[in-house]
Amino acid sequence: MLCEARSSKAFLLLKHLIMERDTMTRAFDLATVQAGSRRGWVRVMTLSLVVTGSFLLQGCLAGAWVAMVAVDSMRSSNATFEPFEQSWVAQQDHSSNAVPNSKVTSVAVLPVEGDPEMGARLVTLLQEETALRVEMPVSIATESAVADIHSEKFDDADRSTLAKEVTRNLGVDTVLVSRVAVGSPSHPSDWGWKAEGSRRLYLYLMNRDGQLLWKDELPFTQVTVSTPSQEASVQTDLSDHVMQHVKELRLDELGYLPKKTFHRIPKK
Repeated sequence: MLCEARSSKAFLLLKHLIMERDTMTRAFDLATVQAGSRRGWVRVMTLSLVVTGSFLLQGCLAGAWVAMVAVDSMRSSNATFEPFEQSWVAQQDHSSNAVPNSKVTSVAVLPVEGDPEMGARLVTLLQEETALRVEMPVSIATESAVADIHSEKFDDADRSTLAKEVTRNLGVDTVLVSRVAVGSPSHPSDWGWKAEGSRRLYLYLMNRDGQLLWKDELPFTQVTVSTPSQEASVQTDLSDHVMQHVKELRLDELGYLPKKTFHRIPKK
């Protein structure tokens, strides 16, 4: 009798919640919101129904387990960026070790093997945040025999040779060589269907003479789940993170990564 009463109560409550969800969804569609926010809101409502039903039908322990799984699985694929490490910048002065002062107007972003999303993010970042003309070659064709640019054995001499050839072939001032190394393999979480692992992005900006202008290391944690990724959010976080670092290192003032100038239209 107790089980039947609990089931009847649960079905009535679920029916009431579903009716409320449908009503709120119709009202929600009339508002001007982004599609991603609406999908996230509907997902939250659906999971709330599941959790509520589990509490009423199976008891507190089962409901708590479903709640933890639901919260964990709702996380979208994303990346959490840590502070930069091992930063180095070539200063422009009159010493013998300085890089000659030259205005940088263009850059070629080489593909990032094993992490094409990161390569696309770097291209978008430079296109939106800097005044540079950005080229992204699909493949790398070199006349000389150089080691694999994504290998740990790829040294400064190899990068110098590669930079000279790429800048000449593409007609650009600089080339951005980058690679992503796996710090720890992805491991599943205890409650849901997500996996996360540590990564490290290595960045090298070279000029047409094969000289190093800037190098950096960016540690980050990659989270992968079955739900669609929030790529726009990841792109925004990466752009804000990098451009703040650019300001701190004065890469914009040195002319290596000149920021885009936004002109406001005067009000009439």
